[in-house]
Amino acid sequence: MQYVRENREVIEGADLLLKRCGNLKKGEALTIVCDPQTREAADLLARRAKLITSSVTMLEIPTFKMHGEEPNEQAANAMLKSDLCMGITSKSMAHTRARQMASQKGCRYLSLPEYSMDLFADPSLRVDYEKRSVLARYVADVFTQGNEVKVTSVSGTNIRMSIAGRVGNCCPGYVRGPGELGSPPDIEANVSPIENSAEGVVVVDGAIPYPGIGLLKEPVMLKVKGGHLVQMEGNRKIKEVLKRLFDDVSSEKAFILAECGVGLNDRASLRGVMLTDEGAAGTMHFGFGSNSTVGGVNEVSFHLDFVFQKPTLKVDNKVVLEGGDLRLKEPEHGFRGGSR
Repeated sequence: MQYVRENREVIEGADLLLKRCGNLKKGEALTIVCDPQTREAADLLARRAKLITSSVTMLEIPTFKMHGEEPNEQAANAMLKSDLCMGITSKSMAHTRARQMASQKGCRYLSLPEYSMDLFADPSLRVDYEKRSVLARYVADVFTQGNEVKVTSVSGTNIRMSIAGRVGNCCPGYVRGPGELGSPPDIEANVSPIENSAEGVVVVDGAIPYPGIGLLKEPVMLKVKGGHLVQMEGNRKIKEVLKRLFDDVSSEKAFILAECGVGLNDRASLRGVMLTDEGAAGTMHFGFGSNSTVGGVNEVSFHLDFVFQKPTLKVDNKVVLEGGDLRLKEPEHGFRGGSR
C-alpha cells in the first residue's frame, strides 16, 4: 500500500512512537538504525524527530539474515552515545550485545523490527500502554516468584520447564528510564527458562513471525527434550525454511528453548508480524536461541519465536492464563518483576 506522506494516521503513529513510547525530549540524542527494507519508515521517524530535537542520526546498515545478529561497529558506537535508539531494522537487534551495552550505558531502546507504514497506522499502536503495563508487571512478578511453568492448549501443547531463580521481564511497550527496552506495540511479560529444563510438545497454531512464514494455515508441532528442539512436524515447505534457518547458525545453541512469553496487548491481532503477534492478548510465544541479554545464559546470534493461541499457563500452582484469558487479579502491593 502506497501512502501519501501527509496521511494523518501514519504521521500520528510515528509521533506516538517518538513521544509516547520513546519519551524523546528536546536536546536528547536520537539514533535511528535501519536497513534498505525499512528505510521509508525510518525516514519518516527522522523527519518527525527533528521537530523535537536537533540531534538526530540515521544509519542504514546491511540487512541481517536473522534476528539477533550484531550490527556493525559504526551503528554499535552510535547506539552507545544515544539517549534514545530506535532499531528499525528488518530483523531485531534486541537480543544483541550491542543493544545490551547501549542499555547499560543508559540508552533507552525501542526495538522496532519489520516496521512499515501500515504498522504506523495499526490500532495496536494506540493501546492504553500504562493500563496494560500493570498486567505486564504483574505477570513478570509471578514469573520471578515461580519455580516451574506448565503450558497446555486445546491444540495439543503440553510442556513444562523450570524458571527457578530467573527474573521475569516486564515489556510494557514504552521506555521512560535509562536503559529500558520496549517494542511497541508488543506488550508482554516473559522469562528465560533454565536452558536444559524444557520437556514436552508445543503445537504452534498462530504464527511464526519470519519472512516467508508468518500466519500459519496449519499447525507446526515442536518436540522439546532437555531444553532443546529435537523434532519438527508440519507443512513441508515451512519445515524446510525452519531447517535452513536453524542449520545456518551452525550451533546447537540455536535449538535451545530460551524464552517463554505472554502477549498482553488487547488491541493487537495476529498478522504474521513480530511485534503485533508476540504482543497479542490471548497468545503465548516460545523463543529459541539467544536469551543472554534478557536473563538467561544462552548466547548465540539467533532468536526465533513461535506464537500459539488460547494457552493455559500455570506457574507452580497459580493459573495465569486459561484458554488465553488472564486469571490473575491485580496485586494489592508492589511488583518485583524485572524490566526488559
